Amino acid sequence: MIRRLIIMRHAKSSWDDSSLADHDRPLNPRGLRDAPKIAEAIDRFGWVPQLILVSSSMRTRQTLDGMAQVLSDIETEIRGGIYHAGLNELLHELQDILDEGTTMIIGHNPGSELLINHLSGEWHSMPTAAAALLSESNGVWKVEKVLRPKEI
Repeated sequence: MIRRLIIMRHAKSSWDDSSLADHDRPLNPRGLRDAPKIAEAIDRFGWVPQLILVSSSMRTRQTLDGMAQVLSDIETEIRGGIYHAGLNELLHELQDILDEGTTMIIGHNPGSELLINHLSGEWHSMPTAAAALLSESNGVWKVEKVLRPKEI
């Protein structure tokens, strides 16, 4: 079995309530629609992970909740270290990814784009709710596909 990593940016969040701390911002209606749409595509392409690492923010947790109909019964870990993490923090969080199978990380930008670039040497735009599948062979990561809500 190969080792794969899905790097996902949270779905679109709301800025309606300026009294909320950034960490506590929920998804907006578009985000609530896009999360299940991406989950269905992940399932259709056979990317379903065995482990999901998710930022502790409200919008990332709600993104995961929105994908629950498809991505249920999967080991999930909420990690405060993913919230607005830079590249070094994300690499630290990924020390626990599966040696075989698929791990998913749901986080934020610019971290998602930086992580993809660092692992693969490729630059990919990660709008909200985008998910990129990378596969690893002999220590080399390759971007297999990027799913973006507007393109599926």
